[in-house]
Amino acid sequence: MLQPKMIRLVDSELDEPLTLEMAAEALGARPAQLARLVRLGLLEAINGAFDQPLLTTRALLRLRRMQRLRRDLGVNFSGACIILDLVERIECLNREVAELRRRYGD
Repeated sequence: MLQPKMIRLVDSELDEPLTLEMAAEALGARPAQLARLVRLGLLEAINGAFDQPLLTTRALLRLRRMQRLRRDLGVNFSGACIILDLVERIECLNREVAELRRRYGD
């Protein structure tokens, strides 16, 4: 795996989508790998100029989590995606339960 290059983003740039090449450089991945993840629907992209896929900060954070799951647990990208979806769902349900408890008491 390529070593990630440290890119410092200022707050105004956090919402700026990155090309696959820029994202790959920042995350230590290959652009072709990112394009494959987008094609498989495991990574969400938006269309840029000339239908070039762009990755949002949210997608980059998700990809970083997927990379950690691969490294730490040995799961593939599909498995990492499922794990992240389930974790997000659990967090959503926990927020709903907390809101219901706040609203109606224990």
